[in-house]
Amino acid sequence: MLKEPVDILLIEDNPGHMELVRRCLARSGMNHTFHCATRLDGALALLAERQFGVVLSDLSLPDSSGLATVHRICEQAPTVPVIVLTSLDNEDTAVSALDCGAQDYLVKDADGITWPRLRQAIHYSVQRQLMRNEKHELLCQLQEATQLLERKNRHLARLYRTAQEFVDHVSHEFRTPLSIIKEYASLVRDGIVGDVNGEQWRLLNVIDDRSDDLNTMVDDMLDISKLKAGLLSGWRKPCTIHEIVQHVLPALERKAGTRGVTFENDIPAGLPTVYCDAEKAGRVIINLATNAIKFAGEPGLVRIWARAQPEAGEVVVGVSDNGSGIDKKHLAKIFRRFSQLDNNVRTSTKGFGLGLSIAKELTTINLGAMSVQSELGRGSTFSFTIPCAIPREVVSRYLTRLPARSGHPTPVSVLIASLPDSADESMARDVGRFLNYLLRRHDLLFRMDVSRWLLVLAVPAVELPALIERIDAMRVDANRNRPRAPLPTLAFHHDGTWASDGAPQDILARVEHWCPAAASAVVPCLPVSCQNEKEMVHV
Repeated sequence: MLKEPVDILLIEDNPGHMELVRRCLARSGMNHTFHCATRLDGALALLAERQFGVVLSDLSLPDSSGLATVHRICEQAPTVPVIVLTSLDNEDTAVSALDCGAQDYLVKDADGITWPRLRQAIHYSVQRQLMRNEKHELLCQLQEATQLLERKNRHLARLYRTAQEFVDHVSHEFRTPLSIIKEYASLVRDGIVGDVNGEQWRLLNVIDDRSDDLNTMVDDMLDISKLKAGLLSGWRKPCTIHEIVQHVLPALERKAGTRGVTFENDIPAGLPTVYCDAEKAGRVIINLATNAIKFAGEPGLVRIWARAQPEAGEVVVGVSDNGSGIDKKHLAKIFRRFSQLDNNVRTSTKGFGLGLSIAKELTTINLGAMSVQSELGRGSTFSFTIPCAIPREVVSRYLTRLPARSGHPTPVSVLIASLPDSADESMARDVGRFLNYLLRRHDLLFRMDVSRWLLVLAVPAVELPALIERIDAMRVDANRNRPRAPLPTLAFHHDGTWASDGAPQDILARVEHWCPAAASAVVPCLPVSCQNEKEMVHV
C-alpha cells in the first residue's frame, strides 16, 4: 500500500455520499488528508493552488455533468489520477471515462464504495498514474532529444555538404595549375626552350614526379568525396591485365627512375580476360606501386606481377618491394583512411593517408579483394584480385556483396537489351558505352553477342518500367548531341526477378543460360583508354 500521505480531493454535491466516502477513507487506514468541493469550478481552483494525490469525482455536479467533468479535471491536472464515483452503472460510460483519462470507475452503491474497494482503487490509480506520468516524461525527453538530434544532423549535413563541395572545388581547381606545371616542366626538360644540363634534367624530372604525386592526391580526395556521397560507380567490362598495366607503366617507371628505384614488370602473356573497371584497376596499381616506391629499400626494388588462379575464377595482381616491411600489429590499420605509418626513410613526400584506403575501395567496386603480406626487414607485397570475365563467376561474387535494401534482401532483376538487326558493330560499341554510362554501382552489364546485352540490376520488378522509360529518355537526349547516326531504340525483355539471398542458383542459372562461359570469351574486349569513356557517350 501507499507509504506517503495522500492528499485526496472529493468533488461531490450530495452530503450523504460525501459523508460515506469520508467514513470509508477513515476506516481504510490510509495516511491521508481529505478535501471536499461541491462544484467543479471550486475543485479546479483548488487543483490550481496545490498538488493533490488523487481526485474522486462525481459525474453529475451543479456546474458540470457527464464526461465533460472528467475532461476538465484532466486538463487542469493532467498528472493527478482521477477516480469517477457515480450512481450510473453503465459499462459504455465507464469505458468512455477511462478513455478520457480517468484511472478507475466506481459505482456508488453498497458494494461499490466499501472501504477495501476504495482503498484498492486509490492505491492502483496512484500507481498507474505515476507510471503514466513517468512514461509521458520519458516520451517528452525522447522527443526533445530527437529534435535536438535532428537539428544537429541537419547542421552536420550542411557542414558535410560544404566540406564535400570544398574538396570537389579545390580538387578541380588543382587540375589546371598542375597541368601547366607539368607541361612547362616537360617543355624545359625536352630542350624545347633551350639546352639543359644533366642536373637540371634531373630536377625537372623531380618536378614532374612530385606533380604526379599531387595529382594522385587530388584523385584520392575526389574519390573519397564520391564514395561518401555514394556516387562512385563502376565502368566494368572485359579487359586484359596487360592493357591495364601498360596504360600505367610508363608513369610508374619514370617515377621509380627519378627516385633511384629499379622497377620490374612481371606480367606473363596468356592471362585470362578479366571483368573490371580498367581505370579503377589501374588506379589501384598506381597507388600500390607509388607506395612501394616510397618505401623501397636501398637500393630500391619494386616488382609488379600477376598470376592466374583459375580454380578461384580470378587473376591476382601484386606489387612487391624490398623495403623495411610492416610490423604485424600495424597491418590491421594500414587500410584505414588518413592512416600513415611513420617509417618512411626514402622520401619526405607526405600525403593524406588515403592511397591504400582508396585502393581497397576501388578493388571492392571491381568485385575483388585486397591482401598484404609483409616481413620486417624483407619487404611487403600488396595484392588484389580481379574476377575473370566469366559472367557466372562475376554474378556469383556480385550477389554476395549486394547491400540490404531497407533491411531486406536486395531484389535482382535480369533484363535483355536488344538492338535492331540493322545495327553494325560501330553502333553496337556506342550502345554498349551508353548502357554502361547509365549503370549504377550495383548493376552489371554483359555483352551477349553483336546486338544483345544482359543487364543484372539491383531493382525490383515494379521499378523496371520506370527504369526502361528513363533509359529511352536519356537515349533521346544523347541523340541531340551526336554528330553520327542516332542511337537506335532498344528492345527490353524482362527475364525474371529474384531475391538476392533467396534464389542465387536461379539467378546464376539464367545468367549461364544467356551468357555461357564458352560464348563469353568470343565477345571482344574494349581497349583501355586514358580518356574517360563516360565522356564518349555523346560522341
